[in-house]
Amino acid sequence: MPRNPNALTVSSLIIALPTPYLMWLHHYWAYVLTFALLIIASAFDMLDGLIARYWGGRTSRLGAFLDSTLDRYVDFIALIDLWIVSNMDLLSMVSLLLAILGSLMTSYTRARAEALGIKMIGVGLLEREERLILILLILLIFIITGAGAVALYGLLLLALLTNITAIERIVTVVKSLGSSG
Repeated sequence: MPRNPNALTVSSLIIALPTPYLMWLHHYWAYVLTFALLIIASAFDMLDGLIARYWGGRTSRLGAFLDSTLDRYVDFIALIDLWIVSNMDLLSMVSLLLAILGSLMTSYTRARAEALGIKMIGVGLLEREERLILILLILLIFIITGAGAVALYGLLLLALLTNITAIERIVTVVKSLGSSG
């Protein structure tokens, strides 16, 4: 295991990159491999921060930037994976776009709020870790059932919960800034 947290961050993205192609194959083994790759990518993403903090103080502004930026790519890839096995109709496309919007806005509101000095850890229903767990759970249920509707309803759920989270964060920031002037 590399001791460089940035190597883990980049590895997380590299590991997730082939998963949309694998999902497009529409084979059971490809779904299982995608699931395994997304678990490994998620584990690397969680480990990079731990290594940065606890293995010789390797935190850096570059590492923080890479981590938050490449996380958005992995989020996008995981949502595309679900979309590929959904019905790929208008409803699933709208659900995908709303889930992407909610994921991006959840992350953006946190970054913008923290740039203004407002702590956002624990604010919102579905932070990134919970999103990844939910995506993996939806994918696992899809693998077990083989029903594309699972992916579609999963995208709908993600679209709803990610946007609720973003709205919760917006309200928190507005309240905080409204009380401070």
